[in-house]
Amino acid sequence: MSKVVIFNASPRKNGYTAKLLEQVGKGAKSKGAEVIEFDLNDSGIRGCQGCYYCRTHDGCAIKDYLQPMYEAINEADAIVFGSPIYYYQITGQAKVWLDRTFPMVGDNFAPRHSGKKLITIFSQGSPNPEMAADGIKAVNNILAAYGWKLEDSIHCCGTTDFRSEKLERFNSNIEQFEELSQRAFRDGENLVR
Repeated sequence: MSKVVIFNASPRKNGYTAKLLEQVGKGAKSKGAEVIEFDLNDSGIRGCQGCYYCRTHDGCAIKDYLQPMYEAINEADAIVFGSPIYYYQITGQAKVWLDRTFPMVGDNFAPRHSGKKLITIFSQGSPNPEMAADGIKAVNNILAAYGWKLEDSIHCCGTTDFRSEKLERFNSNIEQFEELSQRAFRDGENLVR
C-alpha cells in the first residue's frame, strides 16, 4: 500500500490551502493509499535548537508533535506540503517545519530519504503570482535537495478576491479554485500510480 504524508502549514482549518491539501488526500485515498496528516499549526511544535543531533542520528532530538514525522517520511512514497503565502513567503509555521526537516540530509548534505514524489501547494491573497514566485521556488528547491521529485506545484492566487463583492470577478475566481481543486485531486491519484 502506498503511503502519503501531508504537511499543512495553514493556521486556517478551512482555508484554501487546507481545502486543496484535502483534495490531494482524497485523490490518494481513492487509489488505496494510506494518508497521514500533520497540522503544522499545532501548538506542540518546537523550532530547531541547532543541537546537531541530526548530524549523527536519522531524526531529531526534540520530542514533540513532529517527532513521528521522521519515521512517516522514511516510510512514505510521497510527500505533500502546503502553505499560505504571508509577506511573500511561507508561513512561520511552515518555516519552523522546514528547519526541522534538516535531518532529511546527512553528511555533505546527501539526501537520506530520496525517491519520494512531491506535491506542493501555495495560496495567496494577491492575484499576482510573481509576488511569491521567489519564495515558492526556494521552498521547492530545498525539498528537491532532499531527493524528492516535484510532480506538481499548485499556486492559488487572488484568494482575497474569492470573497469579493464584485460578482463577475468572484465567479471567475470560484471557477479557478474549482479547477485547482480538481487538479489537486488528480495529483493525489497520480501519487499512487
